[in-house]
Amino acid sequence: MKRLGFWAAIAIAFLLGTAPARAEWVEARTHHFVLVTDSDRAAARAFATRLEQFDAALRQLYGIPDNPDLHSRPVTIYALAPEQFFKVCGCPGVLGYYARPLTGPRIIAISDPKADRKLKLGDLHSQALMLHEYSHHFMLTNFPGAYPYWYVEGFAEFNANVDFKEDGSIVLGYPANYRGSALLGGSSLPLRRLIAPEQFGYGENVNLTYGRAWLLTHYLMLRPQRAGQLDRYLAGIRAGQKSFAAAQAAFGDFAALDDELDAYMKSDLAPPLRIPAAAAAPELRIRPLSAGETDGLEVWLTMKDGVAKGYRKGFALKAERAARKHPDDAAAQVMAAEVSFMAERFSEAEAMADRALELDPASDRAMLLKGRLAVQKALGAAPGDLAGWSAGREWFVRANRANPQSVEAFYRYFGSYAWAGAKAPGAAGQGLMRASVLAPESEQIAVSLALQKLREGEGRAAQSLLVPLASAPHRPRDDNVAQKIIDQIDAGETKEALAALLLLEAKVRGPY
Repeated sequence: MKRLGFWAAIAIAFLLGTAPARAEWVEARTHHFVLVTDSDRAAARAFATRLEQFDAALRQLYGIPDNPDLHSRPVTIYALAPEQFFKVCGCPGVLGYYARPLTGPRIIAISDPKADRKLKLGDLHSQALMLHEYSHHFMLTNFPGAYPYWYVEGFAEFNANVDFKEDGSIVLGYPANYRGSALLGGSSLPLRRLIAPEQFGYGENVNLTYGRAWLLTHYLMLRPQRAGQLDRYLAGIRAGQKSFAAAQAAFGDFAALDDELDAYMKSDLAPPLRIPAAAAAPELRIRPLSAGETDGLEVWLTMKDGVAKGYRKGFALKAERAARKHPDDAAAQVMAAEVSFMAERFSEAEAMADRALELDPASDRAMLLKGRLAVQKALGAAPGDLAGWSAGREWFVRANRANPQSVEAFYRYFGSYAWAGAKAPGAAGQGLMRASVLAPESEQIAVSLALQKLREGEGRAAQSLLVPLASAPHRPRDDNVAQKIIDQIDAGETKEALAALLLLEAKVRGPY
């Protein structure tokens, strides 16, 4: 998530003051993205094309081949007008964020192209915010292993400031000028604290941390006197070295590099990189959202990322009213059913899921919800009554048949055994493995699979699944549960590790 403090306040005032009138809602689908925006078709097509060009440029720059396996799970970007974003988000100081639920990765962000056109490259564009968040997704799904906080954010900041050229090429690596006040404000962040905050202390100024991370990434990527050092540092991290040791081996004298960075910050920066256009234009399909989807979108998005329990019923009632307005719209019924499920209005959710299946018998979303509703009944049943669990599994299998790449169907089918205290059959374990391939970014799947691997005596496999969680940049600093479990496995404390991993799995699992 992107927290921007003072700069956010300026950007919010600017964006709200210039927000243009919006058009109808459309969905533009490509191999790597589903863009949902209220825009005319030509603008949506151009927007989605730029997103695909950005993905292709990152693949060229970092040598990452495309993975057709992941085309079944594109990241959905909800590009919202500023006033609607703040209604949905309810998060002051945030202009966009990335989430990775079972249903699929998504970015919810402000989009204001008219305001962007009035800004200069390197200013705080809504486009830069969105590309920053997509860079996080790109790293999680394409780079093996885990990376330290400074590089996760430096990578995203370095990539996000780009210029799209008419010939399809991209110029990448413009300065992040919106970090200028933090970098030039007189405060310092020594390299050792940026590289290894766990050892030397976290910086309290987030803008300065992001700015210094961008500056170091920019310098190492573009200045020839340090060529190859970033690759050596990352290779050390992948080999299991701690960040500080890997940095010492790759960068040498920290004081010298600190001085170089200070001088670089005050001098002419290295020119950005021009990435040629991809060989082929992206495949792209556009459709208008139905009236029912449009009416239900705002409340559905708001509930998806959390509403306090006392307020959920009100949101569910809004969603149910929208569904009643569109009784023949299967998508509207599913959206409202999901909102009602989150508000624990299970009878209403079931009625709408049933209606969605009448309208669209192939709706895997409705099938998944039916399975979850059956599991809810199982949780309230008498001990030994397995009918609800069996009914839930049948729905999860049906959802898998309707959509063989459904990560949620694999995960919930496996969970229907694990959460019932039963031994999962081999097919369920294989499904969970497949889910981890299709959703390498998913914390829920990684933890469930780590637990299964540890139960099977594969401690090293469990550790490798937990390493990205232990290194997650926004994890709680004082309670690194994943790292503690990794250390317990190293120490041969398997029972303790299993107990801790069970608690962690229950925490990240979320509602059944």
